[in-house]
Amino acid sequence: MTTDRIEALAEGFLACTLPKEEWTHEAHLIVGLWHLNRYPFYEALLRMRCRIITYNQATGGVNSADSGYHETLTEFWLRQLAEFRRSAGEEKSLEQQCNQLFASSFADRRLPFEYYSRELLFSVRARAKWTEPDLQTFQLLNFL
Repeated sequence: MTTDRIEALAEGFLACTLPKEEWTHEAHLIVGLWHLNRYPFYEALLRMRCRIITYNQATGGVNSADSGYHETLTEFWLRQLAEFRRSAGEEKSLEQQCNQLFASSFADRRLPFEYYSRELLFSVRARAKWTEPDLQTFQLLNFL
């Protein structure tokens, strides 16, 4: 992943011009890291929340009780990304962080299911607000 590609993804996401088919799991993680490199955790979370909702609407998506924006998954992944940055070295460039992330288990799309049952994770409650895991305790990180 190059710096130019990272910036293009972030810019397209922010401008709501990124094609919907390019808003993949990997793109979510890259944009999450992009935010965490610029803002403290809770500001990055707030910005991601607002921007995902806006992006979904701008690209024809619906944010409802069963589709679109998912609060628990957004915060889960930002927590994972923040922990990854802490353990990998926050001083590394965003390009280095992205490349290292995708070579690690931190990017595994199945990771939430180590912490959450499908029933809880896909509940209306978990979509609407942060919900603590029911399978494994989430390590509270220094920044929280």
